[in-house]
Amino acid sequence: MASRRARIVLADQQHLFRQGLAQLLRNAGHVVVGEADTLESLDRCMIDTEPEIVMLDRYLPGGDVFEYVHMLHTLQPQTSVLLLVAYEHEVQELQGQAFLTGASGCLSKELQSPAYLQAVRRMQDGQLLFPAEVLRRAARPQTISGPIASLSELTSRELEILQLIAEGLGNREIAARLDISYNTAMKHVSNILAKLKVSNRMEAGLLFLRHTADGTLPGVARQTRLR
Repeated sequence: MASRRARIVLADQQHLFRQGLAQLLRNAGHVVVGEADTLESLDRCMIDTEPEIVMLDRYLPGGDVFEYVHMLHTLQPQTSVLLLVAYEHEVQELQGQAFLTGASGCLSKELQSPAYLQAVRRMQDGQLLFPAEVLRRAARPQTISGPIASLSELTSRELEILQLIAEGLGNREIAARLDISYNTAMKHVSNILAKLKVSNRMEAGLLFLRHTADGTLPGVARQTRLR
């Protein structure tokens, strides 16, 4: 199935890398609606273009990139941010912080072209690109602020879908896994967020992981298939 078109802003201080990535994305049918080489120019891009995805250089000049990601996640939660770093070892060091500030993923610039296209596709489907261990660490009590919502109001189907959200699956993958329509999956996810009183999938997944980690839902915990 052909990839859906995504509206993407590229924010990277390296012109040649940005140029190559832009060409790759356009060749795949996506729309690069803006480019930036500083956080200030990225601000202008965000106002002018309202992108679906921002591919953001960790070391973009002009301020603290992690603070910017957090601000963007708070003000525009519908926009997914993919943090880009120079080397693979930086991914291992920074992905926990990237996740907690609201990014959807953290990738190295050393990867081959298909990895970026796959990342875009997964973010379009609402997925997080972090490995299971990062999610588990983030789910520990000290990383969750505020009251922990109860899962008792969820139906068995909603609880099953919440488990898949915690695995990082998007709506289309959930629909395929459970043999339901995409619209039905979207409706279930919306109901789950409303019942748990959370604003996004990441918070819902963290609540599930917290409950399974502390033994609140032992039957579900044994079935968890976190990658």
